[in-house]
Amino acid sequence: MDIYRFTQCMILLITSHCTLADVPITEPKPIVPHNLVMGLKHQSYDFASIEKTDAELAMDYTLVKVPLGKLEFGKSFFIPTLSLEKTAFRFDHTDVDNQEVYTLKTQFMVVTPRDDKWTRIIQVTPSLHTDLDAVDEDAFSLMGLAMWRYQLTDASALTMGIGVNRLFGDYKPIPLVSYQYNIGKSIQLDLGFPITKAEYRWRDDWSVYASAAPVGGNWRYESEQEEKLNISYSSWIAATGVRYQFSRNMWATLEVGQSLSRKLNLDADNRNDEDLDVANAPVVMLSFGLRRQ
Repeated sequence: MDIYRFTQCMILLITSHCTLADVPITEPKPIVPHNLVMGLKHQSYDFASIEKTDAELAMDYTLVKVPLGKLEFGKSFFIPTLSLEKTAFRFDHTDVDNQEVYTLKTQFMVVTPRDDKWTRIIQVTPSLHTDLDAVDEDAFSLMGLAMWRYQLTDASALTMGIGVNRLFGDYKPIPLVSYQYNIGKSIQLDLGFPITKAEYRWRDDWSVYASAAPVGGNWRYESEQEEKLNISYSSWIAATGVRYQFSRNMWATLEVGQSLSRKLNLDADNRNDEDLDVANAPVVMLSFGLRRQ
């Protein structure tokens, strides 16, 4: 090769390298992690006073959730999930016994895209709410929801529906509405009822969020006098948290918050017995598990 051709090749190589170096390399933005699909969650409440008494209440909540697969038929897909929840009520400065109640739920969810805009979500959840001693017809319930999601734009969607559950202390229907807006793929805003949340995945393995959501339930239990009663609890939690992805789609979450508007009734099946207000208390939550993206 003569010196002229060698010089041409070197100039072409250097020019090509500089051109490629000037082209920005865009890495795909991470997507905000969604709800816990499979895993373990534990929540702990500090002691707080109960109105009209000298008693104080502390609580612990534990959830174990396991999906049972995913089946597709036509345009729809079917997702069964099994979950076990334990809620412990711990009393101080009173003769009332501590209570440990359980919720066993088998959730069946069918998701059907109707077209490019509409998606229908139907969820049916047979459940058992009991201290394991009082197991009767009042301990069973059939919860569920029906929702329709409309994709407004590529970045926003509106969800509307109705659900029936024990989230607010009684077995009753509640409205469901949510407006979701995504800023890129790393920020997601959910504004609605009963849950509002803003989350920012600021790095590939890290995400932070703030949320407000209701927490409650209604369980059948047996008293010291062997009387079968219902314990009812309802509240709201305002919290902020941080998530860390320690393996692919596996997230550890630490959350701190404050419980608000708390109400407790140890004889909820007696309509003459009023709910007691419980003072606000700090809450700490830790969870590990699989979250879809």
